[in-house]
Amino acid sequence: MKDKKQILIRALTICIAVVGFIAVVMGIYLASRFIYNKSFKDKDNGAASLDISTEQATITDATTTETTELSETTTEETTEELTEATPLDAGEDVTPPVPLVLNKEPYVKQWESFDVHKYIGYADDWDRTPTFTVDGNVDTSTLGDYPIDISIIDESGNETDAEMTVHVVSELPTSTPRPSYDFSDFIRDYKNSNTEIGIDVSRWQGDIDFNRVKAAGCEFVIMRIGGYDDGSVYVDSNYYANMKNAKAAGLKVGIYYHAEERSVEEVKQNVKWLMGVLGDEKLDYPIAYDWEDFANFESYEINLHDINNIYQAFYDEINSYGYDAMLYSSKNYLLCLWTNEQNTPVWLAHYTNSTDYTGDYIMWQMGCTGKIPGITGDVDFNIMYLNR
Repeated sequence: MKDKKQILIRALTICIAVVGFIAVVMGIYLASRFIYNKSFKDKDNGAASLDISTEQATITDATTTETTELSETTTEETTEELTEATPLDAGEDVTPPVPLVLNKEPYVKQWESFDVHKYIGYADDWDRTPTFTVDGNVDTSTLGDYPIDISIIDESGNETDAEMTVHVVSELPTSTPRPSYDFSDFIRDYKNSNTEIGIDVSRWQGDIDFNRVKAAGCEFVIMRIGGYDDGSVYVDSNYYANMKNAKAAGLKVGIYYHAEERSVEEVKQNVKWLMGVLGDEKLDYPIAYDWEDFANFESYEINLHDINNIYQAFYDEINSYGYDAMLYSSKNYLLCLWTNEQNTPVWLAHYTNSTDYTGDYIMWQMGCTGKIPGITGDVDFNIMYLNR
């Protein structure tokens, strides 16, 4: 009986030893897998970087902006999920958020509500939802000046601070209109052997007499085909008439697309729609991508890498249909937001007599108060460079 008990104890001891050995081996294996995966992820996390300078952000005063949008835009926050960007370790992200639009001295009419987000738009290179705080109070029931301090902090702790003075007034100040610019003067100043001169239009120009436009010396017209607004695509109400009549008048033609996408998938769907609207039309210029809702950028919950990937997806999709594409942007956003790493064609918007933008561009929108026979009201003037 005693011998059987000893045998049983030895057998149990051996079993325990075997189980312990297996546990040690499994522990070593799992630990090695954890170390390998972590090193791989750390290497992948540091693969991309984006150089954004906060000193180049767009700053506007109370009554003027550098450029006027090509199209009417309104934005609501959407809820579509985005693919997570590769996270950065805390020590790698050293770039603070960028104020894309900042009105340092907004005017608010007495008794009207004040919403600070109407006067500032911002973005971060990685963080899609930076922390936004305001220190100060604005009492719109009482006339006066109200200083407030703004802080924008990304998830890595990088901070951008801004000051704003809100003026509560009984009557809002009026802006000084830009002087009009006649097309004949435009020809005199910018037409040469290396340029073509033209206009861009949308429904805002109403019904256009393109024969008179052509007779005035205009060589091309870029027209809005439509766009993406509040989650829905739309065709510009004057697009079909503009395309038909501009071609009939013998003008070269191109189109631009008003964009508000917040994901690559939206771009792919909308380019397919755009191609359906365009049909078999022949174009003389690249299709322009016009994303410019920067005052509400944070509501899209995308980062600066996302918006650049969105444009590149548009460019690639347009190319897949046999057309070329280009990026429409003001000088400021070409400096502080768009990276254009593939060096695609650029349509520069800079309202001045002589641009100091040193980057590459093939077309320059130099003003928005042009006057030309055949159009009632203002129209944008553009210069296309044949060899630049």
